[in-house]
Amino acid sequence: MRRFIAIIEKYLMRFIVIGFVALVIVQGIMTNDPMRLYLSWGERMEGQSIEFPVSTGEIDQEQNSSSMQVNSPYAILVLSIDKFSSLPNAAILVNGKEIQRFTDNEIRLKLIAGDVVEIDSTQYNFPVEYKVTNISNNLSFPEKGQVFTGNQGMVMIGQIIVK
Repeated sequence: MRRFIAIIEKYLMRFIVIGFVALVIVQGIMTNDPMRLYLSWGERMEGQSIEFPVSTGEIDQEQNSSSMQVNSPYAILVLSIDKFSSLPNAAILVNGKEIQRFTDNEIRLKLIAGDVVEIDSTQYNFPVEYKVTNISNNLSFPEKGQVFTGNQGMVMIGQIIVK
């Protein structure tokens, strides 16, 4: 019996040492981004698209009629420039594609959840402030009143999040 326990103990110690060495090696490999994608289930799930509609909740019909109301997954975003009447070289990009220019001092955008909004201010060599003047009631980000400043570069408004 004593011999049997000694054999089991020997194999158990080998298993523990090999397991610990394997754990250290795998953790070392996970510092490499391409390998982490294959070794970690969480990395593979990150960045998956959202299934639409984002919200299926009922909309209260007794809300103030002056508020901007849109059904999910769509949202309304109104951007404006205060110090200028227009900036025709400032382009609004949604998901990397130009959709509108600031030919007026206020622009109304109908966006869908997950859209990425940017403003190209590279044509102007002075700071330009863009303000979120109005939003629909189902828009979580960006928030009303936020100000974004562009100084001869791209202005990242961010990814649209609806409630």
